[in-house]
Amino acid sequence: PDLIPQRAYDTQDAGIGGQVLVWFFISEEGRVLDKRVSKTSGHSQLDDAALEVAGVYEFTPALNRDKVVKVWVQLPITFEVR
Repeated sequence: PDLIPQRAYDTQDAGIGGQVLVWFFISEEGRVLDKRVSKTSGHSQLDDAALEVAGVYEFTPALNRDKVVKVWVQLPITFEVR
């Protein structure tokens, strides 16, 4: 499946790129339960596209000692103009 939302293509066509810092709340199974913009790219279209892309991420579950736990992690999502 195509992971890049249409709005990201639209901004790419317009010559807009940037990076969005996103918080991910990860379940004990490694699925994204929640996602939020931590630092905006300065372009609302890119921020919205980053949140759409963030929803399809999958993670390895986090461990606290030997117990699987929910966790917040922060990662950048970068959109490049080509």
